[in-house]
Parts: sequence; structure tokens; C-alpha cells
Amino acid sequence: TDLPEAAKTRIDELVAQLKADPKGVFFEIEGHTDATGPAELNERIGMERADAVKRYLYEAHQIPLHKINIISFGEEKPVAPNNTRDGRAQNRRVVIRVLA
Repeated sequence: TDLPEAAKTRIDELVAQLKADPKGVFFEIEGHTDATGPAELNERIGMERADAVKRYLYEAHQIPLHKINIISFGEEKPVAPNNTRDGRAQNRRVVIRVLA
């Protein structure tokens, strides 16, 4: 649930683009996990991942909290099979949707 430096850099680039052309955007942040472990735990981990991005947007870029919504999908929406190490790694992610 810690935000890696590479992720912070990508978020910084996204926010810089949005600040250059602001149009009243809203952020929807999705937390995802692999299928390892109980579903309840994965739901919590997904929420913690999404919350880490929300906190970063607020603290580093002063994005108002009312413009950020977080949700956890846990293991529900995999992008790769969970039967390989690489697939599980791809499924552990955060998706940021910018809505205008």
C-alpha cells in the first residue's frame, strides 16, 4: 500500500497536464489486488492502495478531497490470470480515472 516513487512520478505528470488545462475534473481511484488470500482482506488492501493515491493527490497537489472518490474492487476485476507470478503482479494495481 506504499506508493512507489515511479507511481508518484506518473501521478505528478498527470496532475501537471490537468493543471495546464483544468476543466473541473473529478478523480475516481480504483484499488485492485490479485486473488491470493481471503476476499475480505483483498477488499481492504485494494481500499488502502486507493487511499494512498488519494492522500498523495491531496498532500502533494492540493486536489480537493470532494473531487476524489475511491473504491476497492479487490480481486474482482483481474487484468491477467492469477495462476502465474507475473499475472498476479499485474493484478495488484491502482487505476486512476479522470472524469470531466
